[in-house]
Order: sequence, then structure tokens, then C-alpha cells
Amino acid sequence: MAKSTIAFSALLFACFVLFELGLAEDAHQPAPGYDSSIELCLKNMTEECGIEIFQNIFHKGPEVTDPCCGVLLKFGHPCHSELIEIVLSTGKFAPRESEILQKSTATWKHCRSIVEGH
Repeated sequence: MAKSTIAFSALLFACFVLFELGLAEDAHQPAPGYDSSIELCLKNMTEECGIEIFQNIFHKGPEVTDPCCGVLLKFGHPCHSELIEIVLSTGKFAPRESEILQKSTATWKHCRSIVEGH
């Protein structure tokens, strides 16, 4: 049961990202920059935290909560960076790419300091 819940959450998160990027109508085609390794990454992300982190980085949303910081660190820096690059590769956020990369780094550092106490 837990595995199906995790898989469903990962699927919902992926659908949310596709919808946000305007790619839902082309869901049968992988987004530019898509790598199948991201599927393994998504297994460590919850739907709730994925949306929270996405909103924080791409839509100037509120700070990521402590529990979601824990999920982000479990997700891992390579997975975090890869997902950010995939989203940026769509071109939807091209005018703000530099700002988003800075926010992504700041969010990672913030979460690491929360979780690891640095």
C-alpha cells in the first residue's frame, strides 16, 4: 500500500509540473531535457512538498516548511538540480532563469541548514 501511495504521489507531482509548464497536452512526449533517472528521484518526493518547493522556487512562494526541507534533502541535491534543469529547459521561465537558479541554491542551503543545523 505504501509503495502505491508513493508512486501515486510522484505521479501527481509530475502531472502538476507538466500542467504548470503547459505541457499537459503533450504529456506523451517527455519534456526537453527529460532523463529517465528523474523517475527514481521522484520516488523520494511527496506531492505536497514537491508543490511547495516548486512554488517557492518558480513562483516566489513562501519559505519551504521544515518537514518539506527534510523531504528535499532526502530527495538529494543531484535530483533537485536535475529537476530544476528539466523545468528550465522548457523555456517557460527563460526570462527569470538566473533568478530561479539563485533561488534554487538558496532554498537548498536554507533547507540544509534547517535539517543539519548548519
